[in-house]
Amino acid sequence: MNKGLKISLIVIPLAILTIIFSIFLVNKFKVFSARDKARDSIEVGDNEEIIKLEPLEQTEIKYDDSIGTLTIPDLLLDKIPIKEGTELTTLASAVGHFTNTSIYAGNVGLASHNGGTSGDFFKNLNKIKKGSEIYYQTNFGTRRYVVKTIEIIDETDWSYLEQTEDNRITLITCVLGQKEKRLCVQAVESEDNMINNQ
Repeated sequence: MNKGLKISLIVIPLAILTIIFSIFLVNKFKVFSARDKARDSIEVGDNEEIIKLEPLEQTEIKYDDSIGTLTIPDLLLDKIPIKEGTELTTLASAVGHFTNTSIYAGNVGLASHNGGTSGDFFKNLNKIKKGSEIYYQTNFGTRRYVVKTIEIIDETDWSYLEQTEDNRITLITCVLGQKEKRLCVQAVESEDNMINNQ
């Protein structure tokens, strides 16, 4: 067998494998691109009617890997980053967003530590009063809320995170010395803010 034939027997199968692998990578890239595009479409609303909100252009305000910021003047919290999820790693550096709640319209659920660890942004949440203002800023806009409800709830009580027709924000943190309890603060979008946004 001559040298040219031996080289051909090696090169041709390698070329075929390279082509097959390239086709596989292109198809894989299309799948990931489609998945990422679908993930960028945010759904809010109740089970009967789902509204799709498309993210604004890349020129809008960005928060790195955050979805927005939280400001509570009465607690001296100013533009605290909010990240998706409520895992310990997320809460170590930001306020966490309950993924099963709305990201902007309806009821936005947020959580943070109240002490004993890094990321204890809600350490003074127990000092908040009815009438205190909360500001939530995202790429979709800024909402201004007024605190209406301050309750101690069971750790298994998720009713305050259910979707609502009005725009509200729900903040949840632990209660010192009561492992099975949670402090729940709920604020409703102020009428002034609703008028200004119309």
